Amino acid sequence: MSEFLAPINYDRARDVLRRLNAYTTYTPDAAHEALDALRQCYPLIFSKMEEKSFENDAILLEYAGADVTGPLVFTAHLDVNRPAAMGAVPLSRAHLVALLEAVEELLRDGFCPVGSLMLALSMDGLAEGRGAQSIARYLGARRVNPCFVLDYGGYATMEAFRTYLPKDAPLALIGVAEKGRIHGVVTARSGRQYRLGPAERVIRAGARLTRHEKQAGLCTVSRDMLRTLGKRAPAPQRWLAKQPRLFFPLMRLWWRKRTVMNQFFVSQRQMSSLSASGQHHAPAAEARLEFCQTLMPGHTADGCIRKLKVLAGTGVDVRFPVKQDPSPVSLQKGEAWDALQTAIEIQFERAVMAPCLCPFETDSRFYSGISNHIYRFSPFMVTGREALAEVCTVTDGTLQTAVQFFRSMLSV
Repeated sequence: MSEFLAPINYDRARDVLRRLNAYTTYTPDAAHEALDALRQCYPLIFSKMEEKSFENDAILLEYAGADVTGPLVFTAHLDVNRPAAMGAVPLSRAHLVALLEAVEELLRDGFCPVGSLMLALSMDGLAEGRGAQSIARYLGARRVNPCFVLDYGGYATMEAFRTYLPKDAPLALIGVAEKGRIHGVVTARSGRQYRLGPAERVIRAGARLTRHEKQAGLCTVSRDMLRTLGKRAPAPQRWLAKQPRLFFPLMRLWWRKRTVMNQFFVSQRQMSSLSASGQHHAPAAEARLEFCQTLMPGHTADGCIRKLKVLAGTGVDVRFPVKQDPSPVSLQKGEAWDALQTAIEIQFERAVMAPCLCPFETDSRFYSGISNHIYRFSPFMVTGREALAEVCTVTDGTLQTAVQFFRSMLSV
């Protein structure tokens, strides 16, 4: 059987994951250290592929292909929200390392892709995403028309929608759209015109903003996901899934405590920080609160911002340093879509594939201006708990599966 296994340096892959574990939030020094680790471990990639630098130390690696198809664009961000728990690996990191393992060994074998190969790596994707945006603008200025753009975000699982699936069949969820995001900052300063102090006014605004912090809804992508699942579901579930808009109130009741509800059907507002400083005899002269809001497809950032300003009330200033609309929905047909489904079928036998709303923030959201074939799928089998935490378990077996998947996608 060994002749059918993809060549992987397992020790190298584990070493890269270990070295990247120190990188969480973008700083120039930390970014340089993370990129140096990749350069040391994957010398063929960085010597044979042309490298260009962009904002916040983002890089684009490009390798000329046969130009039979458009470029094959793989995007990834290296930053993470927090270090993973012991034994777990951030899904985005596992995705990236499996991709680099596949490319490194293919280059060693004299690989020539059917289209130019592009690896777009950013260091600040979970912040403002300036690196990914600058790469996307550069590719747009070059009028690059990718065959596909592939990022992490979807996944395979045995723990979601089980009553809608054939027995023992895995579910492969392919992200075809992404939630929007707003980052808000509420500030207040002392002034004679105010009856309350800055801290009291900010706390009051925060209390208003946290009312109804979760809102469940059925967007077009999640509706299509349910309809796709319904095609393979047993009779009662098939009947419900064929009319998801009619039965969604019932589904929302059933799934209210499950991972799938938060991931695919809920927009959420969360407070991320609250600060004020003063003394016993001198109350705080300024207070500040930060929050994040996700947006379901069908809503706009500007429309949500108008409502949030009203909700925050008077006596505070509200600004929005980050405002991103939900991404457009990618096409679910054509050569790239067929190649992705084939690659999944090969690695996950009998898998039921369904389009979904990507539950994570990926760099691919910035590339909608150059492609309508943007997909988010990581070839790792995850549990419901892992999916919610955005992590996976990496073993030699799961890494082998992931590398074989990427070798298929690199051979489109």
